[in-house]
Amino acid sequence: MAEFNLENFIANQQNHDFARGYVFYVTFQNPINTGQNGVYLVKSSSLPANQLGIAESNWQGNTYRIGTTNEYSDFTVEFNMDPSDGIRKDFLEWNRQVHDIETNAHGIPSEYMKTIKLEHLSHYDGSVILTYELHMAYPSNVGEVTLDYSAKEIATFSVTFTYQWHTTK
Repeated sequence: MAEFNLENFIANQQNHDFARGYVFYVTFQNPINTGQNGVYLVKSSSLPANQLGIAESNWQGNTYRIGTTNEYSDFTVEFNMDPSDGIRKDFLEWNRQVHDIETNAHGIPSEYMKTIKLEHLSHYDGSVILTYELHMAYPSNVGEVTLDYSAKEIATFSVTFTYQWHTTK
């Protein structure tokens, strides 16, 4: 095993750059036809986690943990509100297509489940580093907006999406 050398470690770190968490796009196949479809520049989000379920199997007094199927957690995006509140209205309407509280009608999954595409970009030239596609997604929660006379910040709201699986490219 090679000896640790601080100078070599620092030089190696300076020769490499790292991905930045502030350069990304989120694209929605929004089923609402209000002209708001396409790329929304969002305030914040996160790359989805990939987790395998665990099954335990006992054999000759030992417990073996075996990986099973993938499990996918909900995905949350925080938005800056636009002056007309159009983006939030779109998500509220999309959410209403899943279940309309006034008529108690449930939507058709093939109509309200769409693909969300999250692209992590290079901060140098905007090229795509990694793309996540969240399949059969829909907004399961359109968050509240805090209103405060003393606040000077831009109003924000979050949308939580439930999805069936994701792929990476």
